[in-house]
Amino acid sequence: MTWQGVEMEIQVPCAQGKRHPVRLRFTGWGKYEVAHNPCEELLGAVFARMAPCTHYLREQFPEVFRQDARFRKQLVEALGAVGTPAVPLLIQALGDWDEDVCRAAAEALGAIGDPQAIPALIQALGDDWDAVRRAAAEALVKIGTPAVSPLIQALGDDEICVCRAAAWALGKLGDPQAISALIQALGDNKFWVRAAAAWALGKLGDPQAIPALIQALGDDEFWVRRAAAEALGKLGDPQAVPPLIQALGDSDRGVRRASAEALGKLGDPQAVPPLIQALGDDWYDVRCAAAEALGAIGDPQAIPALIQALGDDWDAVRRAAAEALVKIGTPAVSPLIQALGDDWDAVRRAAAWALGKLGDPQAVPALIKALGDSVWDVRRAAAWALGKLGDPQAVPALIQALRDLSENVRRAARQAIQQIETKQSQTKQP
Repeated sequence: MTWQGVEMEIQVPCAQGKRHPVRLRFTGWGKYEVAHNPCEELLGAVFARMAPCTHYLREQFPEVFRQDARFRKQLVEALGAVGTPAVPLLIQALGDWDEDVCRAAAEALGAIGDPQAIPALIQALGDDWDAVRRAAAEALVKIGTPAVSPLIQALGDDEICVCRAAAWALGKLGDPQAISALIQALGDNKFWVRAAAAWALGKLGDPQAIPALIQALGDDEFWVRRAAAEALGKLGDPQAVPPLIQALGDSDRGVRRASAEALGKLGDPQAVPPLIQALGDDWYDVRCAAAEALGAIGDPQAIPALIQALGDDWDAVRRAAAEALVKIGTPAVSPLIQALGDDWDAVRRAAAWALGKLGDPQAVPALIKALGDSVWDVRRAAAWALGKLGDPQAVPALIQALRDLSENVRRAARQAIQQIETKQSQTKQP
């Protein structure tokens, strides 16, 4: 039995200003027939043709359908529930002028998973709306293996958004047959194709892409070099370490940042000296990435440079350096205690925070001393750290800090005392 369409009920105006339900059967996008009109039962087929409701359905409803995006979206949802027979109509709905309707159509096609929707979904990868492009790409991922070859072909499209979406989908699909095509795409004459291919290869995680991605670190376009660096970090192969170290000197800050992040993921100690040097980069995001990478590697030789980075002009860098020192752990405790006496208040504050996170009791005397710092923010950080450490020997100094001129310090001292008391009571419990 062939599919006859999908039915939906609407309210229509009729005689004397009243409204009543009518069931419509949609056989195309915007094409419908009346499945049931109660006026036909009351008046008969001939007289029902003269009723106001019939006039509305013939003359006015087509314009209502065109304008009412919410109704069209409801129709898409009803079509999605029907499944495979509704795919042709959903493909038509992909060309709707409303973003939500198009997105809903793409999602419905993905849920149904019928390969006949692939060409239309590939075309939707170039839609003006990002949400539609994303929904189309996700739908192709759900359709799976049958979409791989068309997506590989879409990598060479003239539209950048099509290439990106196709590469994203191929990366999500994880099909091995896409790898050779993506490696080949790294040599495409359009830079956005090369960048998209590098990103997808990183998602696929196949080591056979490593030589081509290393070569892509020398691409003329920085977008490609960035994507290649990110991909090499995801692949995690040590042969990428030397070229990534070299890329720390790239002219583009994004490439330098991506290279630092990748080296942190690779965790090779030979990257520590160049990453220490990158802590002096002109751009804060590169310095931040270098600090994070040094924390991930965890080599104590980075401690002096990270201590110095606690005084960086940018808060994000100071925070990254402090977190890196926490990750390095015990070897950083003594240098951080020494940093509590630094000339820069930002260094002293970050050092106190890091010591609190590290939880080493040898920091308690120095933090108690820091409660008398000339800068209230350092005193607050010291009080917070003493609360984290939970050592009762800090209580007298914290009680004295309850008379501090700064409300922020007084609040931190109260909280620290409460934390210490809670820890003591828990210790006493059998």
